[in-house]
Amino acid sequence: MSDVSELKSMFSDFPENLTIEELQYLEHLRYNLSKKYEPISVSTGILTVLVLLYGSISVIAVIGNALVIFVVLYKRNMQTVTNVFIANLALADVALGVFTIPFQFHAAIMQRWVVADFMCKVAPFVKNLSVNVSILTLTVIAFDRYIAVMYPLRAGFRKQVAIIVLLVIWVLSTSSSIPDLLYYKVNIIFDIEIWAKKPFCEVQWPSDAFPKFYFSYFLLLQYMVPLTIISFSYIRVAYRIWGSKAPGYEIQRRDHIRSVHKKKNIVNKNVVELVRFGN
Repeated sequence: MSDVSELKSMFSDFPENLTIEELQYLEHLRYNLSKKYEPISVSTGILTVLVLLYGSISVIAVIGNALVIFVVLYKRNMQTVTNVFIANLALADVALGVFTIPFQFHAAIMQRWVVADFMCKVAPFVKNLSVNVSILTLTVIAFDRYIAVMYPLRAGFRKQVAIIVLLVIWVLSTSSSIPDLLYYKVNIIFDIEIWAKKPFCEVQWPSDAFPKFYFSYFLLLQYMVPLTIISFSYIRVAYRIWGSKAPGYEIQRRDHIRSVHKKKNIVNKNVVELVRFGN
């Protein structure tokens, strides 16, 4: 059996007055679990590939989207309403690449939380914030295009209105992600695979019912409502464009009908002359 002090240090959450029989039971449990849960080993090559892939995704996301924001900000001719919406999408992706991807990937690889504790709250908060902003912005873009195609003589979003809409999107997305700031925290857990304690970033909801409500709300906000609006908008736009007639279509159709009639008359005359010639 391991040294008593070593076992007590491992199980510091247990009472101090553990008996020898209780410690023996814990040692027996440790032995059985170590046989059942073999540590999962990942080759260095796979880890290297994953690090390169995720690192490249994060760097490309930040640099590429930052360039989009720069162009829209400093090129006046690029500051259209649609481009403002696109720049907002880019801003959400930059936040995701800076505050979420590196930290959550590192935690997934290491299976422990080794960075600052406050980032345990910030990373999932920014993830949901970014997803909300992106989806709601795409929904607004779809609606703006719907207005532009279905009602071409009616003015779409003006820049001032577009900025107000984006502010509403950010406020709604931020308020919807606040539970991540409140309930994610770094806890010290006991890892059976390595038989040691480690810091781990995990969520602790205030009740069993709260995550059901929270995830149902996100299902509506991030999926059902945007999918309905975007599908309706683009289906109507596609139907309108597909079924529309280009300017001058009726004139071209009239000329085509006249041309066909002329060709039929010429053919009929030729047939008549041929029949007369044969007779």
